[in-house]
Amino acid sequence: LSLALSGTVLSRCPTCARNFANIYCNNICSPNQSLFTNVTRVVNRTTALGWHQVAVVEYQCFYRKDFAD
Repeated sequence: LSLALSGTVLSRCPTCARNFANIYCNNICSPNQSLFTNVTRVVNRTTALGWHQVAVVEYQCFYRKDFAD
């Protein structure tokens, strides 16, 4: 859903939309997240089923110049 909304906003520039999608997917799905992601804020939450979880609400990403380019 988040990616679809971003795509709508970025639809005027297909290259921007693709670049944004690439960074988003890399942040969320990369098996190497620990190499470039620093979690800076978490919150405790309870699911609708009563399970206690920790949710990441803020993080920093550090990319190599060649990836950013």
